[in-house]
Amino acid sequence: MRLVLLWAAGVLLASAWAAGSAREGGALAPPAAAPEQPMQAGVVPVRGPGGLALQGQVAVLADPTGLLTLDEVRAASAAARWSTPNQPLRAGGPTVWWQRLVLQPQQAHGRWLLALPSTALRDVTLFGPFAADGSALAPPQASGLIRPFASRPLGLERLTFVLDLPEPGTYTVYLRVQSSIVQHMTPTLWHASDLHLARQHQRLFDGVVYGALVAFLFAALALWLSFRDTLFAWFGAMSGAALLTLLSFNGHAAQYLWPHSPWWIEHSYVSFPALWLVASAGFARAFLNTRQTAPAFDAVLLLLAVLALGSLCLGLAGWTVWAHGANELIALLGSAALALIAALLWRRGFTPARWYLLGSLAPFASVAALLLFNWGVSDWLFMQHNSLELGLLLQSLVLSGALSARIRHVQRQNALLARRADRLATAASTDSLTGLTNRRGLVEVSASLLRRPGQHAVVLLDLDRFKPINDQLGHEAGDFVLAELGRRLQRHSRTRDVVARLGGDEFVLLIGQCPARPELDALVERLRELLDAPIHYREHALRVSASIGVAISPDDGVELQSLLRAADWAMYGAKQQRNGVRFAADAPRTEPPTGLMQMP
Repeated sequence: MRLVLLWAAGVLLASAWAAGSAREGGALAPPAAAPEQPMQAGVVPVRGPGGLALQGQVAVLADPTGLLTLDEVRAASAAARWSTPNQPLRAGGPTVWWQRLVLQPQQAHGRWLLALPSTALRDVTLFGPFAADGSALAPPQASGLIRPFASRPLGLERLTFVLDLPEPGTYTVYLRVQSSIVQHMTPTLWHASDLHLARQHQRLFDGVVYGALVAFLFAALALWLSFRDTLFAWFGAMSGAALLTLLSFNGHAAQYLWPHSPWWIEHSYVSFPALWLVASAGFARAFLNTRQTAPAFDAVLLLLAVLALGSLCLGLAGWTVWAHGANELIALLGSAALALIAALLWRRGFTPARWYLLGSLAPFASVAALLLFNWGVSDWLFMQHNSLELGLLLQSLVLSGALSARIRHVQRQNALLARRADRLATAASTDSLTGLTNRRGLVEVSASLLRRPGQHAVVLLDLDRFKPINDQLGHEAGDFVLAELGRRLQRHSRTRDVVARLGGDEFVLLIGQCPARPELDALVERLRELLDAPIHYREHALRVSASIGVAISPDDGVELQSLLRAADWAMYGAKQQRNGVRFAADAPRTEPPTGLMQMP
């Protein structure tokens, strides 16, 4: 637990330091320009599977007003304002950045592509290439978020421009770049066929990630339709928002969803991440059940959701810079808070929280890596391009395991509740002294048993000579006798028959699909002899007997109430004539029995 707290605190301090150092001078500008210098050395285009990295070979010029023209930046008077930094170039804020690249191809008729690493640059215009005599070989190419997707010269997700270099020589290219948010802008030079192959690999990776998120989305929908649990609805919303976020960041939303809407192209970069943050907070509340188990933690998650909704409103209102900064801060602090909350709940004994803890670490690490790159602390391009996809994919995989753990947890709880309900139901229908079925249980069982085809019998047994045992030896002896007689009746009955104690010293045997009358006579006689056998209690050999009345369905009735009434008439006759057993069909009903059965 201490390690988790120290880790979270360390990451937050490092992030705060990085943010402060990155923003001290406004946008992340390159080092101050050196005194006037000659044109930088030309870059020789070279083919390679990863393109030709141009870090340290691109000159930049800052235009805080955004009013400089191409002629002004090309003029000799602007030479002192150009610099060639060695670190990756970044654009952000209101400042416009000019880039200058000198190319010296060694072969004629070369077709090269100049690709920027980000899909979220607001406005980019390429001028040139210019030949050595200053003449332009092609008209300007303009693209960016503020233009429809069709403005992109090759129709690619990332901003990529065509450079036709007709013959060996020296050519100069200028890029005018503007971004609302901090973005990497160091271009890469590609041969057309190499970029095509690299894009195939990237699209395959993107397709795998998109497919996984779509699968999670539909699985969550199916689970929600099956269980109607908001937990699965939030998981589906989180997967859908994560998918839209990645589609926006990778440029595929602009390409396929709204290619003709610059407004959506620009605003989707901040709107969908905010929705993802809202859905993540909602899923955390549902999964960790903080509303019931940890109200203080629940307030934190609600605050994160409200802040994310505020960021969404900022983005939709056009305050994209503020919205992007808010999204970054909420994502970083929210991931750390969720990890801490999950760790604390795990420590309290909520075992599914360990899965959520693992799931929250993945996006935390990816967001932290992306922010460190954007803030200039890290220069690893792979993390800029793929960290968020890897983090979200890993999170979804882990959280799908977490959902499985949560489902198993709920199933175990439901199984415990079902067993408890069964025990309560059994207790409600069981006689606590003898363990036999009680009056209520007999009513419930008889409803289905008596509807079966064939004859059924109700055997009513009322003990004789039982009262003196209670009076002379006490209720403990009486209870012992009742329990022993219940065990005897249970042992000598068929498994499909029901033995019940109605209360006091009255027992009932419900015989389903009873045998014919001669065999039934023999069975009842054995029961009477069984009850007549002595019962050894301490030093006493106690003896009781039973008066037995038998009613047969359907001749004596078809329902339990009527059969018990008929058996009671027969038992009354047996008790009067002291012959032990009587069937309802043989009992005259001239006088009402004193113990007429009344069932609920």
